[in-house]
Amino acid sequence: MVDHRVIRVEASVDIDASVERTWAAVTDWAAQGEWIPLTTVAVSPGSPVGLGAQLVARTGIGPATIVDPMEVDVWQPPHRCEVAHHGRIVTGRGVFLVDALPNGRSRFTWQEIPESHGIRGAIERVGSPISRWALGVAARKLARVVTAADPTAPTQS
Repeated sequence: MVDHRVIRVEASVDIDASVERTWAAVTDWAAQGEWIPLTTVAVSPGSPVGLGAQLVARTGIGPATIVDPMEVDVWQPPHRCEVAHHGRIVTGRGVFLVDALPNGRSRFTWQEIPESHGIRGAIERVGSPISRWALGVAARKLARVVTAADPTAPTQS
């Protein structure tokens, strides 16, 4: 019997910055390497800014690099961006959510929803705690990057 449970890996962080400022940082594709470890993101030439943007993320070192072509297929600024992962290794959906919090703060949530079945799905279920940890590391780094860019933001503890 094949287990078709949806695997969802998620991490959230509260940020001492407005929704708009957080959204701008999250969707600055070329700057994502500042907060996503071992990653560079390139926007395909001529690609639109939002809906339909074609992106290629490269994560890793040398021959251990994963190439992740994506397309932005949901664009609802400044709150929701979704991408479809079209790679040979990374497939499924990535979701960035930015929600307003009191006092001009925001909450960033990153979800990854792989499309995997059979043995690949079993491997992803086993690896999901590592993926959750990695998303959490990136989300916390994003919070530091966003608040460091805003000299008026309160310091985070």
